[in-house]
Amino acid sequence: MKIPDHVRRERDRCVQICRRRAELWRKTAAQSDVAAARDEARARANEAVYLADLLATGEDVSDYQKGSLKR
Repeated sequence: MKIPDHVRRERDRCVQICRRRAELWRKTAAQSDVAAARDEARARANEAVYLADLLATGEDVSDYQKGSLKR
């Protein structure tokens, strides 16, 4: 299935936002002296990277759950 150009551009924009967010959270984790804050920042960075990867590939995790995509 071909993704329309405007959808692809929006996904690319969202990928860049997620990657910038991940970098922000990584820097926050590196600068935090509080373990709980550092762990939260690390988790948020990982989540932002995960979302960027999903958007970049165009896959939907719900497709895996339905069994329509094979890993």
